[in-house]
Amino acid sequence: MPRSRRFQPEMVPHRRRLLQAAAAATAALAGCNGLAGEESGSAGVSEGGATLPGGSSTETPETLLVRADTPTRPIRLGDPDGATPDRGERRRRELEILDSATAAAALTTADGVDADVEAFVAATDFDAETLLLQTSRVAACYRLRLCSVSWADDSVRTDYVRRLRPYDERCAADETVFESRLVRIPAAVDADAVSSYGSGVSAGGSCDERVAGAEGSTGSGSAATPAPTDGGGE
Repeated sequence: MPRSRRFQPEMVPHRRRLLQAAAAATAALAGCNGLAGEESGSAGVSEGGATLPGGSSTETPETLLVRADTPTRPIRLGDPDGATPDRGERRRRELEILDSATAAAALTTADGVDADVEAFVAATDFDAETLLLQTSRVAACYRLRLCSVSWADDSVRTDYVRRLRPYDERCAADETVFESRLVRIPAAVDADAVSSYGSGVSAGGSCDERVAGAEGSTGSGSAATPAPTDGGGE
């Protein structure tokens, strides 16, 4: 595969002022990433990143992150033609549980994405671990940080904070990119038993502040795109 390049669209004037105003508006979050408003309706999903009732959680899952300005999801399951699913199918597929090497063999990447998905899958012990695939759209001047992943017998939940990218990284405030994550859950989860999926995003702050607010994803990664990308961890 071709090596990824740094994503450097043109800087938009007055970026600091525009982004600070956007961050202050809670409603703007829904238009900036695909996770907003996608909370599960299950009563078993807790708010604010708390562990699911009867379940477990980790704040340091091993993660392969691909951030890319691609026309289709950077990492996807099957769907080689990148066809657009209907809304119900799209919501379900934003969180995929891969509980075997056979299921993970269907993973594919978009053209131009330079990410070693095969190596990440090969390093997974499916007798004791499970992979979770999640993709969302994020405003180009922001990034998501995975704070935790929680799971129970029939439920899975992820929690994020949305943060501004460093000011020396160029971006356009009116553009979006994909963030795809393969997250290694340190437990064997039966994909067929999971019927409830949830994800939460807090605007700004840190993961610690998110948890503190509710009470009162060591990751690695890469980012890619056929026409510029970047790579890194959470």
